[in-house]
Amino acid sequence: MRGLGNGARRAEGAAVRAVAALLAVTAAACSSSPGAAPGAPGAPGAPGASPPAVAIPLDTTLPTPSGTVAVVAMGLLHDPLNTFWQLFSRAGGADGWTLVTPPGVADNGGLVAGSSGSDRAPPGGSLLVGFEPSQDLVFSPLAQSADQGRTWSAGLVPSGLMAVPDALALAPDGEALALLRPHGGEVVRSTGATSAWTTLVRAAGLASAPGASACGVGRLTAIGFDTAGAPLVATSCSVPGVSGIFESTGGRWRLVGPRLAVDAPATVVRLVDDDGTAVGLVVTDQAGRLGVVGVSGTTGGTWARSAPLRLGPGARIAATGLEPGGGFVVLASSAAGSLTLATEAGPAGGWQILATPPAGTAAVAVGADGEVDALVVAATVMTDWRLDTATGRWGKIAAVRVPIEFGSSS
Repeated sequence: MRGLGNGARRAEGAAVRAVAALLAVTAAACSSSPGAAPGAPGAPGAPGASPPAVAIPLDTTLPTPSGTVAVVAMGLLHDPLNTFWQLFSRAGGADGWTLVTPPGVADNGGLVAGSSGSDRAPPGGSLLVGFEPSQDLVFSPLAQSADQGRTWSAGLVPSGLMAVPDALALAPDGEALALLRPHGGEVVRSTGATSAWTTLVRAAGLASAPGASACGVGRLTAIGFDTAGAPLVATSCSVPGVSGIFESTGGRWRLVGPRLAVDAPATVVRLVDDDGTAVGLVVTDQAGRLGVVGVSGTTGGTWARSAPLRLGPGARIAATGLEPGGGFVVLASSAAGSLTLATEAGPAGGWQILATPPAGTAAVAVGADGEVDALVVAATVMTDWRLDTATGRWGKIAAVRVPIEFGSSS
C-alpha cells in the first residue's frame, strides 16, 4: 500500500486493518441492498461487465461549496499496480493545491467524487469520495468530508462503484446516491449514514419505463439530482439523437433528456448538480467522430442544450471538469496524441477552444474568476500551469510532490 493523507506515510498493516474494519460493516449494508457476488454476471471483473458505449475518464475537476477538488491518476500509468489515484483540493480564492486523498484504502482502481453542489452543506459533509475496486477489493469504501478533505469519516457501498466520474451524488439535505456495477448498473440510495443503502433502480427497470424505448437504454453512466431534488439517472442510448437522462417523479421514471442535433448514438458522461441546476455532458459517436454537447435542466422542467463541440476522427475524451458557473471543460486527445482544450460558457452555452495545454495535462480546473489551470502529472509530481488569456501562454504556478511507494500494491 502507498502512503497518503496530508503528507503522512501509510503503513501496509494500517491499511489492511482499515479495510478489515470496513468489511465488518459490509454485512449490515448488504442486508438492505445486496450486491452481486464476485465473478457473477455484472460483478466487478465478471466477463459480462462491458464498458459504456463511450469511454468516460475518471480524471476530473469539480467545484465544491468551499473550493475545487481534482481527481487524477499518478505513478507509473502504464502499470495498474503502480498507478495511484489522488485527490487534490484548492480552497476558494486560493492558488495552491493540497493533497487530501483519504487514507487507509488502496486506490489503484480509481477514485470518484461527488459534491453537494450547494453552499448549504449536508449533515455529513459536502464532499463524498469513493474507491473503485481493484485486486482483491470487490466493494467500494467511501469517505465523506465536511472540511474540503482535511478530515474524513468512513462509509461504504456493498458492491463496486461504476468506473465513471459521477458514480456518487450528494444532495444538500444529506441524501446520497451511488451507481454500482451489478445488473448493468444499479442505483442505490442512502438517506443517512453512508453505510446503509437501498436499491432505487436498475438498468432493466429504466429500460421498461414509459418512453424508455425512445432511448434504447444501454449502460447506466451517471447519477445526480434535478432542480427539485428528485433523483436523475443517465445512460447510453442506442437510438440516435437521444440523450438518456431519466427523472424519478412519484416513484415513476421518465425520459427527460433533450433531443440532440447530432443524429448518432449518445452517452451521457457527466451529470452534476450545480447550485440547484442539473447540468450534463453528452458525447455522441458518429462512426468514430465524437461530438460533445452540454445540457442543462431548467426550473420549468425542460432541458436546454449547447451546440456540439466536434472532435476529429479517432479522438477521445481525456478528462472533463465542471466550471463554477455550470459550464464544462473538456480535454480531448487526438488519434496522434495532441491535446485540445475547450470550455463551455454554461449552462448549455457555446464552446471556446483555448490554447493547447502543456504535455502531460491530466485534468483542467476553471476557477470562479475564470482562471484556467492545467494539472500536469509526471510520476510523483503534479504541476499546476495557468493560462494567460491575454497572451495564450501557460505559466507554471506551483508543484505538489506526492509520496508514492511503488510496488506497495503487490
